[in-house]
Amino acid sequence: MPIHIHHPIEVFDQERFHQVDRVVTGIAFDIHNQFGRYLDERLYQRELTRRYLAAGLAVEPELRITASLDDFSKDYFADHLINAGVIVETKAVTALTPAHTGQTLNYLFLCGLHHGTLLNFRPERVQHEFVSTSLKPADRRRFEVVADDWHPVSPQCDRLRSHLLRMLAEWGTHLDPLLYRDALTHFLGGEANVVREVSVESEGDSLGGQAMHLLADDLAFSVTASVHHPESVFEHQRRFLRHTRLRAMQWVNLNHSRIELRTIEGR
Repeated sequence: MPIHIHHPIEVFDQERFHQVDRVVTGIAFDIHNQFGRYLDERLYQRELTRRYLAAGLAVEPELRITASLDDFSKDYFADHLINAGVIVETKAVTALTPAHTGQTLNYLFLCGLHHGTLLNFRPERVQHEFVSTSLKPADRRRFEVVADDWHPVSPQCDRLRSHLLRMLAEWGTHLDPLLYRDALTHFLGGEANVVREVSVESEGDSLGGQAMHLLADDLAFSVTASVHHPESVFEHQRRFLRHTRLRAMQWVNLNHSRIELRTIEGR
């Protein structure tokens, strides 16, 4: 099974979600009022678990979700699954960022759920965000590949593309880009062979080494999920590449359902 959720899941509509969310949010505000805003994140999570159970909610803390393909697997752990249908993520940070929303969405996509709650205990008042998606698993398996600027300069390039397309067919799009990168690394030879240091130079002098993912000694690859500014990502990767001795980088950009494959030329 490509994605395995280690607990039964039930897809909630918006009304059922908000019924649960009202209880969850009330509990979060009570904890914040009693304990303040300076607990460690893990302690907020434990107190939430205790109070969810006391309120009569069905709780699965540290929900384990496994994405696998052949002999590759990667585990994710969502903070809480409530009543089998609501993901609740808890933070204790200065402010919530798009990365926190993206993490919660990743869990929703993996589970095939539509609604989640994001809580942040560090500010003066609890930050509370709804995280929702209308995408279904079948929607995430519909994608287009744009490869007009992709040049397979070595046999490994074809292997990378083949493995990527298989992952997308099995797991769908929109997931954590590190999942695809880690799986590609595994299938292309493993971290010990693929992740190596590359010298970064300035006017002929070496600044030191930087770890990169390599298809060959002079050929790198990268995986990003830039939706709003892919051309900026391309340009900054091109600038970086020109300060190495690599001849090219194969860039995979997971732009939602638009899978962009481009070759960035080096020296």
